[in-house]
Amino acid sequence: MKVFNYKNTAIHYNDIGKGNAIVLLHGFLENNTMWNYLGIQLSQRFRVIAVDLLGHGKSECAGYVHTMEDQADMLFALLTDLRLRKVSLVGHSMGGYIALAFAELYPDNLRSLVLLNSSALPDSEERKRNRDRAIDVVKKNSTAFVRMATQNLFDQKAHETFPKEIETFTSQAIKTPLQGIIASLEGMKIRVDREALLHFSPYPKLVIASENDTIIPLQEIKNQVENTEVLFEIVSGGHVSTIEQKTKITDIIINFLKKNG
Repeated sequence: MKVFNYKNTAIHYNDIGKGNAIVLLHGFLENNTMWNYLGIQLSQRFRVIAVDLLGHGKSECAGYVHTMEDQADMLFALLTDLRLRKVSLVGHSMGGYIALAFAELYPDNLRSLVLLNSSALPDSEERKRNRDRAIDVVKKNSTAFVRMATQNLFDQKAHETFPKEIETFTSQAIKTPLQGIIASLEGMKIRVDREALLHFSPYPKLVIASENDTIIPLQEIKNQVENTEVLFEIVSGGHVSTIEQKTKITDIIINFLKKNG
């Protein structure tokens, strides 16, 4: 792990391989270890940077609210420090929201974009209320919240097929600090609509959705990519496709980045 100082906040990241840069952005309650398998595969052809986002993994919090724009600004500062002008971004769930914020703020620095189990739409009013309820629960018992939240990402079949992987995923999620959890919930709640980027941005885009994703439903993603030039792939399983469809996801992303990375 390497460390970058961003506004007196320690940001931890991995940096392996050589070639064009691919930046991997994890989701809510995740950290850069979720990319271990994909990162190693990608590093045979690319330079791979996997970041612990603000308030996640080993990276410190920068405030009481981490907006998607805050995270994108941090990422831009890191890339500037590494003297990387153009990168490809791969974002899972919240990481996809951040990738879209980066794409809007720093379009000249983007070579291509991959959204994995993510969405360009803002929270609905119901989802915002759910975020507020989640914050109340987190303040009372963050560990119980994390266990419940992570377990709900997987259906019964996944629990039976990948028990060790899910337990590792959960144990990593529990390490997320209380302030980091709340700051991200607040930030996701106020994110803006960026669906226009899927229609009008000039760089290559890949969107991957899962058939049984209960967090970001398949039909919601289908509606967003309709009548666009976005490459759209559907895999089986649920929200954490890097566990349920590890090799399939890896093959899809590598094939896309071979042409567009």
